[in-house]
Amino acid sequence: MAESGVSVSFQPEYDSFAAHQEATLTFSAHLRARSEPEDSDNARSTVSLSAVLDKSGSMSGSKLNLVKRTGEFMMQNLSAKDKLGVVCYDSNVDELIKLTRTTESFKGSANERIQGVNAGSLTNLSGGLFKGIEQQQGNTFLDFSPPSPPSSPSDGGDGTAPPT
Repeated sequence: MAESGVSVSFQPEYDSFAAHQEATLTFSAHLRARSEPEDSDNARSTVSLSAVLDKSGSMSGSKLNLVKRTGEFMMQNLSAKDKLGVVCYDSNVDELIKLTRTTESFKGSANERIQGVNAGSLTNLSGGLFKGIEQQQGNTFLDFSPPSPPSSPSDGGDGTAPPT
């Protein structure tokens, strides 16, 4: 990491392409700032993210591979205090992953599910968007404290509100 505490890197969509051929290239940019200790006043806030993934037929090939790499990136950068939900859409809308804390055990299984997404048929963009919004609207229990050790689901330890 640079002395300023910020690093920038770029990753092309393709490792190589034919010389003397016109091409449109897509790059992903990675900007990373130094982390603050969790107990610092400057520590980042909890993130609750609903990723809405287009898996329609037009996303087949390299486009869907970029989406999957983005899934890996999310798993590397979300902490156990964060939440992630994933909605996939083509003609149909599927809640692939319910909004859940991104614990280490969750990350592995969530990444496997994202990597297993295959291109489908037509595009129901509004259906995917509305399902992602619905995930966040249902997120009535926002716990901004660090996660505690595993506990029984009845006391809210799974990231949901305790019964009232």
